[in-house]
Amino acid sequence: MKTTISNIAGIALISVAMQASADHREELQLEEIQVSAPANRTAGETPGVVEAYNAKQIRESINATTSAQAVKYLPSLQVRERYIGDRNGIIASRTAGTLSSAQTLMYADGILLSNLLGNSFAFPPRWGLVSPDEIDHVDVMYGPYSALYAGNSMGGVVNITTRMPSKFEAHASIQAFQQNFKLYGTDEHFRGSHFSAYAGDRVGDFSFWIGADHLENDGQPMDFVVRDASAGNAAAGGIVVTGADRDKGEKGQSRVVFGAVSMDQTVQDNAKLKLAYDITPDIRAAYTLGIWQLDSESDVQSYLRDAAGNPVFNSRVRFDDSRFNITGLSPSESEALHVMQAMDVRSDSKGFFDWQASFSDYDYQRDRSSASIASTATDDAALGNPYINKAGRVVDMAGTGWRVFDLRGTWRPEKHTVDVGYHIDQYALRSKTFNTADWKIGSKGALNAGARGDTRTQALYAQDKWQINPQWALTTGGRLEYWQAFDGRNLAALSGTLQASDYDEKSETKFSPKVGLAFEPVPEWGFRAALGKAYRFPTVSELYQAITSGPSLVENNPDLKPEMVYSGELTAERRFGSGLVRATLFQEDKYDALISQTISTGVGCAGVNCTFIQNVDKIRTRGIELATQWQDVGVHGLDFMGSLTLTDAKILRNESNPETEGNKAVRIPVSTAKAVFTYHHGSQWTHSLGMRYSGRQYNALDNSDINEDTYIAASKFFFVDLRSTYRFADRWTAALGIDNLNDYKAYVRHPYPQRTAFIQVKFDY
Repeated sequence: MKTTISNIAGIALISVAMQASADHREELQLEEIQVSAPANRTAGETPGVVEAYNAKQIRESINATTSAQAVKYLPSLQVRERYIGDRNGIIASRTAGTLSSAQTLMYADGILLSNLLGNSFAFPPRWGLVSPDEIDHVDVMYGPYSALYAGNSMGGVVNITTRMPSKFEAHASIQAFQQNFKLYGTDEHFRGSHFSAYAGDRVGDFSFWIGADHLENDGQPMDFVVRDASAGNAAAGGIVVTGADRDKGEKGQSRVVFGAVSMDQTVQDNAKLKLAYDITPDIRAAYTLGIWQLDSESDVQSYLRDAAGNPVFNSRVRFDDSRFNITGLSPSESEALHVMQAMDVRSDSKGFFDWQASFSDYDYQRDRSSASIASTATDDAALGNPYINKAGRVVDMAGTGWRVFDLRGTWRPEKHTVDVGYHIDQYALRSKTFNTADWKIGSKGALNAGARGDTRTQALYAQDKWQINPQWALTTGGRLEYWQAFDGRNLAALSGTLQASDYDEKSETKFSPKVGLAFEPVPEWGFRAALGKAYRFPTVSELYQAITSGPSLVENNPDLKPEMVYSGELTAERRFGSGLVRATLFQEDKYDALISQTISTGVGCAGVNCTFIQNVDKIRTRGIELATQWQDVGVHGLDFMGSLTLTDAKILRNESNPETEGNKAVRIPVSTAKAVFTYHHGSQWTHSLGMRYSGRQYNALDNSDINEDTYIAASKFFFVDLRSTYRFADRWTAALGIDNLNDYKAYVRHPYPQRTAFIQVKFDY
């Protein structure tokens, strides 16, 4: 960050005033001031574009109840957080959509929190292990331009840095929120609360930080039981019902809506301990322990009523003279205890040589979910009632997790910064599904299905930043990766018999070169070009685990090839005394992209439609990203940050499904725009107005979802957010806020939250 002319002038005026006061021997009382400037970045600092958001910006402009919300105003970045506390918060960027969880990386204090066990909605980063109140700042690097990161960085790298105290400090926050949600037959208020408390201190060479975070929320329905109107028939039988709703589906078809499901009542606790000891002035050892605990109940709401007014669940029903077979009104429960530990030892002399060694372990010590299984639809309402007929399934994932080790050395000979390192990670999937007689109790019966397997990636990398002269910097690097998949096994009940499929070990060796060139002719201008090649290897889930979500089945595929990208960007940045403007052109050519496809003649699907994970031969994504930020816009105290991204993502070749060639790639919007105005009114009041827009996108590879503004489609959205904070006493702050003030109804297959109000009281010592 550069000190601007206006900052220097301000400091000079303060100095003159203090000197004048001293000359008159009068005591001068000054309010606390903060001298700051926009985050102007030297073009040669990183191979690719980096954007940042700090704790002050988060505190002033975001109604943050989860750490996933801390990135909501960064350019091109979206997190698919469908409700507060959503555990499926996938990161999307310029070239990676909200179904591609393994195409971005997320770190907290250098600890990998990306869940690379899979590549779907079910494998988001572990946001729950970072509280928004402990974040110091968030940095996002777009694209796979650094050799220091694995090929999963093709969509970008999110680095969260949390606080570590230099003296004693303590913080506590109480937050409450309410959403008014109305859709189909659901018209309810959903409420939640968030509590956090943190304390830390530094005593000599030892420092610590300890904290706890508690979140409770009742989420709106995530799914609905719908049937195409054409599925109704005139066959005999069926319970005569009323209460169903009608609408148009994502393909424009007439639909009937019978009920709401996946109404998550979540309770999440996060405990964090961070210890650090300065062995020498230049060498520090740090230990982090994070514990995340979940208790969740996912409820259902049937819109159907029989002649006596009783709710009707999974049954054969007759509505408007048509008979429908209704299944899917199935509640569930989940509980989990995940433990993350990390040890890091590093030197930070900033001299000729520094080094770092780190190890982290993420363990699913307990992870269990149980759900009712709707019986075959009958005319017996009791058989279809999941609270009476309690047969179900229990999924146990205890033993799943990952371990990561990194060793890096940094040399700084004249005009060079050279990084050389070794990386190894291992991801282990352990999943078993059991029948149960009572899903509420969750006792395990006979084994019904299972999946297991491991992936391991080892890498050697080197990167050199050569500051040729004050104007030019050249960064070159490469990453050599050796990937293995082994111990793969899948269990499935076929024709009443449990059958096992064991898979051969696979391995790949790939090399990814990187290059970046930066030119800064004068301090006001910066130019950067970056090129990178990257490989993203199949995850253990894609290879070995068949995933069932409601009525959908996604089959595993042990023969997948790694996906590979060539990525490039060209950036120009103009800096001013109180702001900057940046323009970036980008393009990514992705080969053998790993995407779920619906194949009409899938093997093992008995000739019916079945979804497989396949390699799509080539997808091209290109576009332009514009970003700007300013201080004191028009009036003193008004800050502005905004961005616009225009993207064209197209399937160029797909031999497995040729009719999709020329279509738009899934879940990448044509346009996104963000703007946030923050006004500082004196030293006590801060007001913020934020706006987020996302344009048209598709859920289906064949682009058949032509009706975007409905459940199951991926719609555009425009959300307006407000927040006001007031420092009403020493160390005390209150805040009021509203997200989606305009109550825009939007969908990312599931409905996004509607208007949500927040109130918060915070204490900082």
